[in-house]
Amino acid sequence: MDAASDGFAARVYAELAEELPDEDLGEDLADFLERYEPGSELGAGAEADEEFLETVREAHHRIARGY
Repeated sequence: MDAASDGFAARVYAELAEELPDEDLGEDLADFLERYEPGSELGAGAEADEEFLETVREAHHRIARGY
């Protein structure tokens, strides 16, 4: 990754951290998505769980696309 890509990825991670402040997503969103177990959030329903995963997936796709 070049400096511009690194900077973009850092911005996306910062936005994600603002949106999901209580989550420890690690440094690799693909790895996080592979390890994530639906329903692992206490009190989270299926709809909230899917919304959470969609937010993380979108951030991961933005980083991969570079925009």
